[in-house]
Amino acid sequence: MDVSSVKNLCKHLISSAIHRCRVSGELCRLTVNLKSSPRAADNPVVRVSISDTGVGSNVDEFQYMQCLSGTILNEIQDGLISIATTSVCDHEIFHYNIDLKQNDYMKRIAKLPLSSKNGATFSGTEVSFSTFHCINDLQADITCFFKKLLIMKVPKTGIELIVDKVEIPVHQCINAIIVDECIDLSSEENIPCLKSGLMDYVLKHGNQIDSTCHSCFPIGERLKCGSGLVCKSNRNTETTIEAVVIISELAELMNPSCSRECGSKTEVLYFSDYSPGVISQSLLNELKIIDWKSYGLIIKCISNVDGCVFIEWEDLPPGFHVDIAIHCHHKKVNLPPTKARTANRNLAKKAVKSALNDLKEKNDGFLLSANAVKIRSYAPDLAKTIAGLILTSNDLKFRGDCASLLGLHSHDEESIEDNIKRRLLSVIDHNDREPQTKRIRESTLLFNDDYFDEPEYADEEYEDDEISFSAFDL
Repeated sequence: MDVSSVKNLCKHLISSAIHRCRVSGELCRLTVNLKSSPRAADNPVVRVSISDTGVGSNVDEFQYMQCLSGTILNEIQDGLISIATTSVCDHEIFHYNIDLKQNDYMKRIAKLPLSSKNGATFSGTEVSFSTFHCINDLQADITCFFKKLLIMKVPKTGIELIVDKVEIPVHQCINAIIVDECIDLSSEENIPCLKSGLMDYVLKHGNQIDSTCHSCFPIGERLKCGSGLVCKSNRNTETTIEAVVIISELAELMNPSCSRECGSKTEVLYFSDYSPGVISQSLLNELKIIDWKSYGLIIKCISNVDGCVFIEWEDLPPGFHVDIAIHCHHKKVNLPPTKARTANRNLAKKAVKSALNDLKEKNDGFLLSANAVKIRSYAPDLAKTIAGLILTSNDLKFRGDCASLLGLHSHDEESIEDNIKRRLLSVIDHNDREPQTKRIRESTLLFNDDYFDEPEYADEEYEDDEISFSAFDL
C-alpha cells in the first residue's frame, strides 16, 4: 500500500491490526483513537492511536516504514512513530520508536526500555503518532474506510473509532463508529460474512445511513444474491478469491431523497486480506473480458478513479442496480510438489462468473441472455399450441397419459397449458445457464421421465395425434 500520506498510513496500520486479530483466532478489539490537543503556534495537533488485542507483532512487521516517502515527514510531529507490542507468552511490553528524520535506514528503529506486564496475560499492539492533519478530515477518511471494512464483517473482531475533540468541549469524546458484532465463524467461511456485509451495505445505500432504508427496501423484501469462490495453490501459498453479486430492483415510487453513493453505476468493492484494497490493472482487465452479455448486461464503460473501479451499464431497467464485491486473500501452505497446483489465470473473472451463475441459478428468468429472452417470448404461444393438440385428441387414453406425464389430475386446458409453459421456460433458463459446449453434449428434455423407458410403453403407438417431445436446445 502507498503510505506516502498520513491517511494511507492509518489505513495500512488498521489493515495490519486486522491481520493480527484474525491470526489470533480469539475475540479481539480494534480501536482507532483521534485526540486533538490545544492549538499551538496556530497548528492543530492530532494524536492518532491504532491499537488491537490480536497477536503481538515484532519489529520486522514495521520494516516497510523505512521506505516511507519523505513527504510524510512534514505531516508527522517530530517525525516519530511509537510502537508498543506484546504477545501472550511475553512477560514484558516491548517499545520502539521509528525516527523518520534519521537518514540512515538501519538506525531509524530504536528499541526503548521494556515495561512490565505485572503478571497479566494479554497480547496486543499499539501504534501512535502525532500529526498536523485536521481531525475532521482524518475522521471522515477513516470513517469511510471503516464503512467499507464493515462489509467484510471480520469474524471475532469488534471495531471502534473514538474521536476526542479537546478544543471543542461540546464535541468531546465522540464514539463515531463502533461495531460490537463479533461473528464467530471459522476462517474458511468468509463468503457468508461477505454476503451479509454487502447486503447491509446495499440496504443502507452504501452505508450512508445507520439502518435499512425502508422507503426503498420494504420489510421482507429480499435482494437477489449470488456468490462464487475459486482457489489456486502453489508450494508456498494458497490464494482464494471470493465474489458476491447483489442485484436490487427498487420500487418506482421510492423516496426521491434517497440516493445511492454511485447512482446507476456499480462500484466494484475490492478487499485484499480482509481490508479494503486497490484493484490492480490485471484484475481490471479480467472484469473487462467477462461475457456480461450472456447475463443480459451490457457495459458502457469501466473507469478507474484513484483505485476505485466503476462500471457504467447500458439500458438497465429503472431502479435496477448491481453491486459487486471481490475479496482476495492468501494463506501460507506447504504442499508437496504432487499436491501443488499450477497457477491459474483469471481467478477474479472466474469468481465473478461463478457468482453470476449462482444468482442466475437461484432466480428463474433472471439475468438471461438476449437470445434466451427472445426464445422465452415464444413459450406462451407454443404451450398453447401443444395444449390444444393434446385436448383436441379424441383418444381419451392419450389425453390421460399426457396429463399424467405433466403431473396433473385434471384435463383442464388452462392447467395443461400453464404446466407446459412452465416446463418450456425451465428448459430455456437451464440451457441459458449451461456453457455452449455442455449444451451440445447434454440436451435437456422437456419431459424428463422414466415413463418412456418402461418396456410396456416402448413399442406402443397412438392411433391419432401422436406427439413426440424432444430436447429444446438453445
